[in-house]
Amino acid sequence: MKLLIDENLSPGMVARCAQRGIYAVAVAHVGLSGSKDWTLWQYALDNNFVVVTANTRDFMNLLDVEMYPGIIALREGSLSRDEQWHRLELALDRILKHADPDRYMTNRVVEVISAREVHVHEIPPSS
Repeated sequence: MKLLIDENLSPGMVARCAQRGIYAVAVAHVGLSGSKDWTLWQYALDNNFVVVTANTRDFMNLLDVEMYPGIIALREGSLSRDEQWHRLELALDRILKHADPDRYMTNRVVEVISAREVHVHEIPPSS
């Protein structure tokens, strides 16, 4: 599983992901700082990245594709860097318990509502 960390989150999460053996890049590190959300979304689709963002509403509006690698959405605002990482870890713990995290995340949104609450949605729902 590869993660694209949106610029509304700390790029320091890239190193923390690496410590857990997860490949991640920050938007700023791939030359996409200041890009529109649809540009980031296209980059994620083209390169099979799960998007990690706090800008959930805009990315949810882009889910009109047949297949996408997934979204991890941190729903709380004004989180410290450590709080952001803790929320991402909650999501990762949930995802990585599956034998094939890439397959599990396909067409899924993992919403971290709080320090104790994580919801997973399949969008579009499977038939």
